[in-house]
Amino acid sequence: MIQLSRQSTYYDKYRYYDIFIDVSLYGNIENGETKDIDIKDGDHSIYLKIDWCRSNELIFVESKNKLIEFKCGNSVQGLKKLLGLLYISIFKNKYLFINFKDNIS
Repeated sequence: MIQLSRQSTYYDKYRYYDIFIDVSLYGNIENGETKDIDIKDGDHSIYLKIDWCRSNELIFVESKNKLIEFKCGNSVQGLKKLLGLLYISIFKNKYLFINFKDNIS
């Protein structure tokens, strides 16, 4: 099982992020939500998408009786807000982020 926790932010507050696992849509996640997803054992990839923008893609291995935790959200925080137009055009694949929960972003 994997667990995905989305940070609560002003940007995209009322929008959903689509969750893609192995290039298939697995549903979506709301602002501030934590979602548990059951998937088969083996190698997988995960990324998020909103409109034409998306996150980085992570590769992970799912195994029985192991919880893999991810954190995600909008990358446009702090001073990056001044570059908002760049993040929805040139850096559109970095507009969102997804990391393993134990990693520091």
